[in-house]
Amino acid sequence: MAPPARRLRVGLFADARRQPCWLVEAFAKAAAADFCEVAAIAVVAGAAASPPAALARAYGRLDRWAFGAEPCDPLDLPAAVPHRVLLEGEGWSVRDVIPLRLDVAFALGDFDDRLLDGLARYGVWRYALDGEGEVARGEPLTGAGITVRLAAGAAPRLAYESWSRTYPLSVARNRRALLIKATEFAHRALREAHRSGLGWLEQCRVFKNGSGDPHRGLKPILKIGSRIAHRGIEKALSVEQWSLAFRFGSGELDPRLEGFTRILPPGDRDWADPFALEKDGRHYVFFEELLRAEGKGRIAMTEVDASGRWSTPVTVLERDYHVSYPFLLEHQGALYMVPETAQKRTVELYRCTEFPSRWKLEKVLLEGVRLVDPTLHRGPDRWWLFANGAPGESRVFDDELYLYHARELLGEWQPHRRNPVKSDARSTRPAGRTYWRNGALHRPAQICAPRFGAGLAIQRVLRLTPEDYAERQVARVLPQGGILGLHTVNRAGPLTVIDAFAARRRI
Repeated sequence: MAPPARRLRVGLFADARRQPCWLVEAFAKAAAADFCEVAAIAVVAGAAASPPAALARAYGRLDRWAFGAEPCDPLDLPAAVPHRVLLEGEGWSVRDVIPLRLDVAFALGDFDDRLLDGLARYGVWRYALDGEGEVARGEPLTGAGITVRLAAGAAPRLAYESWSRTYPLSVARNRRALLIKATEFAHRALREAHRSGLGWLEQCRVFKNGSGDPHRGLKPILKIGSRIAHRGIEKALSVEQWSLAFRFGSGELDPRLEGFTRILPPGDRDWADPFALEKDGRHYVFFEELLRAEGKGRIAMTEVDASGRWSTPVTVLERDYHVSYPFLLEHQGALYMVPETAQKRTVELYRCTEFPSRWKLEKVLLEGVRLVDPTLHRGPDRWWLFANGAPGESRVFDDELYLYHARELLGEWQPHRRNPVKSDARSTRPAGRTYWRNGALHRPAQICAPRFGAGLAIQRVLRLTPEDYAERQVARVLPQGGILGLHTVNRAGPLTVIDAFAARRRI
């Protein structure tokens, strides 16, 4: 057996002792891992930051008052992050770092990081994120990651990248979600560098930052104000609602839902996350029913037929916590349901004891996790669970795909070694059962930019092992004809079910 690789030696080079709390938290987490240590913290003379203009300061205060502040309060970096050597003041130089034989030189703050070239085996690393410019420019996606410059003059490469939906009405809210997520980036990128080494870094794609800095002054602030006003008018004049639709027969999915029978809920609730079931020649749709006054979902069911008729929905599973996304599977003669129970920090498996309304909790598959839209897939040698998670206490679940696997459905479930295996709001969050087509496994995913449930992305799974995961998008279904959103699609025999987001006038 090969000996375990030694821990990476990381040097943190900061423009000041006090750094934003999200950044300090990121390196405290990395320093506690078993794959790296902070060998040195060095305080480098940085450039004095120019204060924002008076207009920008006024907007920032108003924005934070209305939407909440970003996690940027400064903390003392050496006090919070365990380290071996502290270098600060005028009595040190970069030559003092050479004996530490660093693997990674991480640059924090505003200074010329070219002075770090040649100090570390894996080059000079930096966070690359903004969260402000994307809002000002009205971009639907906010990108972030960690760049690596492997040698002097070399183009930076992306050792980690993530894409999230831009919140268009507030810089503070957009940056808050981004920075909470970014506390995990250093840990993930260093973990992969420890596992895969220099060859992996050399294969990372080149980072191209062409955004410039066009988000200063009055114009972007006016654009944000215009969006806020437009959104307020929309909410005042219309009610937005999720509903269901079904169709019997084959053929491609029409994004206008032509040929589908629409099932519209009463005005006080949403119906979404439909799963189809064929049983004894009859067809059923299980779905989430969310009563807006309660703010808590439950699982309901309706029976449908090929003539377009559907029965009055009945509640089949309700708990004192939110349940949704009623994933159904049949296994060894039993019918099971795995609803979303992220609010309870569990993934729960229920067995149907009397169809359709009696369900018994068979086993808690996972505890202490916040996972949405859990989707099971039975592979040739093990079961797989796809679900989206969120870092810390964040409520943004659209970006990050997690995998778990077990030899048996009721066995012990293990996390994938690369979790999260993907971080991209455009194609991660599960949108229904996996299926096989032309000998390949396909996974429906939600497109969550520029809005939640903006459409469906069909992903072809290329690699699925406990060590690796890769997928490629092969199709997109974007809503048309008055439909504003689609986010879950499933089939059972000839029946296809889908949910749709639309607006209706209040008057």
